[in-house]
Amino acid sequence: MSSGKSRRAVQAAETQQLILNAALKLFISKGYGASSISDIAAEAGVAVPTVYTSVGPKPQLLRRLLDWVDEQADIPALAAELMASNEPVKALGLQVTITRQLAERCGDILAALASAAQVDEDLARLYTEGRARHIEGSRKTTELLRRLHGLRADLAPERAAALLGTLTGPAVWASLTRDYGWTFDEAERWIRETLGQQLLVSGAG
Repeated sequence: MSSGKSRRAVQAAETQQLILNAALKLFISKGYGASSISDIAAEAGVAVPTVYTSVGPKPQLLRRLLDWVDEQADIPALAAELMASNEPVKALGLQVTITRQLAERCGDILAALASAAQVDEDLARLYTEGRARHIEGSRKTTELLRRLHGLRADLAPERAAALLGTLTGPAVWASLTRDYGWTFDEAERWIRETLGQQLLVSGAG
């Protein structure tokens, strides 16, 4: 590849990043519905047509932001480690860590999606799919704990999954860290300890 093409590719990537950063900032501060493409272009310091040619319309902007979620939170690697774990305490801890990574690194993007879901049907479906993935992840982790003989015998798996899914949901992370000023370390420690008490048999490894 020539140096000219390399420079153009770098410039295009930088422009895309400027636009995505601007979109995220406005989606958070004004809300998805109140943020126009003109607003995003002005915030990014580019022309309106550049937004469309570089990234696309508003729904595509948000989808591109959501593409960051798994990458930024390192979800695939953590999920693989979780499923390969043979220690209940470690498996439960990894599930908490996964949701912490999402909340800490991508909470603003997820909040923007929640806002967008109120005004865009396609993004509402995307938001619903994300919630369904969280619920399914909680069920899979609960099933793993059961297979490892770490789940309390007096606790039905569906109830365990509900506890796990609720306490690791974005609303809990946001409440603890934003509303009450806890650090993410404090919140993670409390969630781990609470879930360990609620879900695991005494002395689980």
